[in-house]
Parts: sequence; C-alpha cells; structure tokens
Amino acid sequence: MNVVVIQGVVLNAPVERILGSGEFATSFDVVTESDEGRFTVPVNWITAVKTLLQEGEEVMVCGSVRRRFYRAGGAVQSRTEVLAKQVLNMRRKVAVKKSLAEIQKELSKTW
Repeated sequence: MNVVVIQGVVLNAPVERILGSGEFATSFDVVTESDEGRFTVPVNWITAVKTLLQEGEEVMVCGSVRRRFYRAGGAVQSRTEVLAKQVLNMRRKVAVKKSLAEIQKELSKTW
C-alpha cells in the first residue's frame, strides 16, 4: 500500500498549469520540522478546479509517493514527489480529523 500523510507549511508560492484535460496541476513544496530535522517535500496536486493555496499556509497533504521520469537537456531525469489526493488547511480541524480517520480505516483493512 502506498499512502503518505504530511503536515507542514507550504514553502513557496504554488505553481499552477492547465493540463490538456482542462484539469489544474499545482506544484508546491511542503516543509516539515521534527526532532529528525527539517525536510522539504515536493507535492503535485491535480484538481478539477483552481486551488487557493498560498505560501505559508499550514496544510495536511494525503496521497501517495511516486517517481516520475522525464527528458530534460537530452538526458532522462527523475523526480520523487507526493501525488496529492487531498490537501487540507490545518484550520479545518473537523475535515482533517475525518480524513485521518478514513486513512486509518483503509490502513486497518490491510493488517
């Protein structure tokens, strides 16, 4: 099972582009801090509507980890990132708790 949950702060202004399907692809970094140190995690979020994320916003990102390959400068490059299914502002406490409960329920099915 490929599940990731990250809580942190949007580090930079999100970059949005419109895909051929009409969906929006939003890329941004989330910075987390813990006893192990400070970590920056690249996130890609594909949605049907334009997102309202802002730099400095505290969020919870739920999704999966993926490694994608692409060509740049004549060479094959790769990037490991979180493909977000859901991004919630941490001020939305009820929505955050509900999302975490759903993830826990899904994880318990595999044990």
